[in-house]
Amino acid sequence: MGVPKFYRWISERYPCLSQVLKEHQIPEFDNLYLDMNGIIHQCSHPNDDDVHFRISEDKIFADIFHYLEVLFRIIKPRKVFFMAVDGVAPRAKMNQQRGRRFRSAKEAEDKIKKALEKGEILPTEARFDSNCITPGTEFMARLHEHLKYFVNMKISTDKSWQGVTVYLSGHETPGEGEHKIMEFIRSEKAKPHHDPNTRHCLYGLDADLIMLGLTSHEAHFALLREEVRFGGKKSQRACAPEETTFHLLHLSLMREYIDYEFSPVKDKISFEYDIERIIDDWILMGFLVGNDFIPHLPHLHINHDALPLLYRTYMAILPELGGYINENGHLNLKRFEKYLTRLSDFDREHFSEVFVDLKWFESKVGNKYLNEAAGIAAEEARKNKQKKQKAQENSMCLAALEKNEGEVTPKTVLEDEPEDDDLFETEFRQYKRTYYMTKMGVEVVSDDFLADQAECYVQAIQWILHYYYHGVQSWSWYYPYHYAPYLSDIHNISELKIKFELGKPFMPFEQLLAVLPAASKDLLPKCYQHLMISQDSPIIEYYPPDFKTDLNGKQQEWEAVVLIPFIDEKRLLQAMESCNKYLKEEEKRRNTHSSCLMYWYDKDAEFQYMSPWPEKFPAVERCHTRFYLEEPHGTQKLYMGNAVPPTKVAYVGDKEQSMWLKEVQGISEHYQRRKGIIIHETSIVVYAQLLTGNRYQLNQNGEVYLEKQWSKQALPFVYQTVVKDIKAFDCRFSNIRTLDDLFPPGSTAFMLGSPYYGCMGEVQDSRDVITEGRIRVVFSIPCEPQLDPLIQNQHKYSVKYNPAYILASRLGVSGYLVSRFTGSIFIGRGSKKNPHGDHKANVGLNLKFNKKNEEVPGYTKKVGNEWMYSSAVEQLLAEYLERVPELFNYIAKNSQEDIFYEDDIWPGEDENGAEKVQEIVAWLKAHPVSALSRSSCDLQILDAAIVEKIEEEIEKCKVCTHDLSF
Repeated sequence: MGVPKFYRWISERYPCLSQVLKEHQIPEFDNLYLDMNGIIHQCSHPNDDDVHFRISEDKIFADIFHYLEVLFRIIKPRKVFFMAVDGVAPRAKMNQQRGRRFRSAKEAEDKIKKALEKGEILPTEARFDSNCITPGTEFMARLHEHLKYFVNMKISTDKSWQGVTVYLSGHETPGEGEHKIMEFIRSEKAKPHHDPNTRHCLYGLDADLIMLGLTSHEAHFALLREEVRFGGKKSQRACAPEETTFHLLHLSLMREYIDYEFSPVKDKISFEYDIERIIDDWILMGFLVGNDFIPHLPHLHINHDALPLLYRTYMAILPELGGYINENGHLNLKRFEKYLTRLSDFDREHFSEVFVDLKWFESKVGNKYLNEAAGIAAEEARKNKQKKQKAQENSMCLAALEKNEGEVTPKTVLEDEPEDDDLFETEFRQYKRTYYMTKMGVEVVSDDFLADQAECYVQAIQWILHYYYHGVQSWSWYYPYHYAPYLSDIHNISELKIKFELGKPFMPFEQLLAVLPAASKDLLPKCYQHLMISQDSPIIEYYPPDFKTDLNGKQQEWEAVVLIPFIDEKRLLQAMESCNKYLKEEEKRRNTHSSCLMYWYDKDAEFQYMSPWPEKFPAVERCHTRFYLEEPHGTQKLYMGNAVPPTKVAYVGDKEQSMWLKEVQGISEHYQRRKGIIIHETSIVVYAQLLTGNRYQLNQNGEVYLEKQWSKQALPFVYQTVVKDIKAFDCRFSNIRTLDDLFPPGSTAFMLGSPYYGCMGEVQDSRDVITEGRIRVVFSIPCEPQLDPLIQNQHKYSVKYNPAYILASRLGVSGYLVSRFTGSIFIGRGSKKNPHGDHKANVGLNLKFNKKNEEVPGYTKKVGNEWMYSSAVEQLLAEYLERVPELFNYIAKNSQEDIFYEDDIWPGEDENGAEKVQEIVAWLKAHPVSALSRSSCDLQILDAAIVEKIEEEIEKCKVCTHDLSF
């Protein structure tokens, strides 16, 4: 689930939350959980703005495997590795999925259309449709088989995976990935022997993972995600994980921040202050700014300080509530109503800000709102209702007086008209009516309508709380509106009876038909496709080709409300029923649910695991994996290290005052600006060397011990920020006492000395020499390629480059034409005096790019400020000149022009300039030069012939590896 802009807000509000991950500073974790869909999207379509981008399916799978390996290697989980792919989602989530997929398909279509209008030539291969990352598609079925293969391969061949239980919850298992992970954590906590000190690390991109992690109330929980840069030009994330900066967000610190945020109420409440319950209420408040299941409340936006408003209101009202609102996922409606009543003052405050502007607008336009008549009718109906109620009350009172005092003469109640409502309140009600009429399309905003809005919204909040704390309570429930009601209209809710029917999840094909647009119909079996495009389809209105979006107070287009109709579940299933019999056997297998897979290493098991794609991925010849197809079901000792880092504590005197002030000021500004911490007055600075790792050493008794390694640079820390007496323990090294423990026979070792640095070897039986502090290892020494002769003679294989005037003299043209044709040349339609539209065709060879500082290796090279050209460019220009000499002649005569026109180049009546341009474009597109890769002019790249020679030398070395014993 996403909460737009939430991650940015907490990163700025609580600046110490995120820690840049460094290899030697990674905490130890027991369990690593991956919300896989972020990885799948990143590896399959990293840049949707690039309409030229194409990627093969085997490259996608290989990149996903690599990403998983890197994440596993970074965190090194000790017990559990859980991979969760989104399965069929609850109905409440499908509305958001449906809107997002409709928008992505439309955006892709618009980008392609704009590129074609600009004259860009797109690849002939089909682009990757990101909508295929939905349960039930052929792509997801193939991905699931490859993930199973990957897990079997890693457990069988990688020792670091062999002590870990691996879970794979694929797309066939219903539920969102992150919520399947939380379900696993809840089930583990419910077991009698659960260790409360289990250390969890959850990888994912959704900001709401913070809320999910906090609902577990686990003491040791961290989130792992890629770095996100806020502000400035939008940057694309690096696809390669090695190039990615990862951040670790510690929820234990988040708990402390929340405790500090709400600490002012400790002394104001009459009941016990419980941080766990405060956190539960904090999670509830986060839902009020909108998420994937409900829209945000009107005018309540995170970037307009909605969250501070929610927190201030909570702290103001909490002493009056007598308890907490969110009781472990159950909404206390009486307290929630009091909180919303106090919060509804925001509606009036916001309206008061726009009231003056509305009155000015009314004076200019002459009418009030969209449908004033409907507003007046509703206002009159409300007044009449109040009059009747008042009349009944007064009649009862008068009847009682008549009974007691007979001489009293009753008066007609309606003679005294009640005073008109305050103008502001009347205008405020009319303002809200306009919102409901324009946004929701109602004609009269009645009390029953508002009561229904309030009930639906409260029901939505309760469903989300259940979803977070207890799992899915109803697969079929969803919020039936695109917009939320005003806070001031959510009242009389304390006596509501909220119940949910569990129902059952959609089958994969049912979800596909519910969330995909018609543009992605090919992702469905053919027997269903006509339901999305045929005018005779009973559900054709669910797949509009065009639709509107509404920013509704937001700023970014991706935040807009997608105004498409909600799916009627019964109608959808009825329409599909007659088509189900045409499903093929393979499609029927895809249209099923299955459970989570649990894998572990078993050295006694050995079999061949066949590759799902033998041409791309080899089979696992000796597979040692066991698995179950079902849902998965210590006290630590403290170690005080004797070694301490070299330290130097200095009290600064008068002589060093200037240097002291400068250093302390720099540290103070860093803490205040980057971490939001005021460190106050500083009198002591500690210079410390940071721990960079550990190294094994052997003492005189033959015992192995760890020696701490410190950075060479001593860094200054102000004394009051130093946390003292930290007790640390790392169980990875607790069982190693002797050389035999460190290097057991059969284990792998690497040479770190000369002359065979980096060679891998296997430890042998060393009982005869181990008492001398030695071990016996057999290293495999690969044959090193002999590159010295190639280095000395590389000039023989290098591409020769010449300046433009050399090529020009050989071709019989000017140097200007060589320079111009190797770059970009734009030809417009019509003539210079009478252009036909803005469309321009690029007929240049595109072999150099001055603005981007890029060249094409083997063709062009930039030396200083001068461009050099190879003989391949000469041949290409000669071929071009032979094809269209008139184009060269015209451009030579009109060198001062930036854009040329087809009718000016080919002015004859019998000449068709447009056809000539199309022929040139088609020739360039078919020519191999169009597929050449470019590189930065600042890089030094070996020529292709030299690379081939290096490859030949390496191939010779593959057959001459030999073993060497040490």
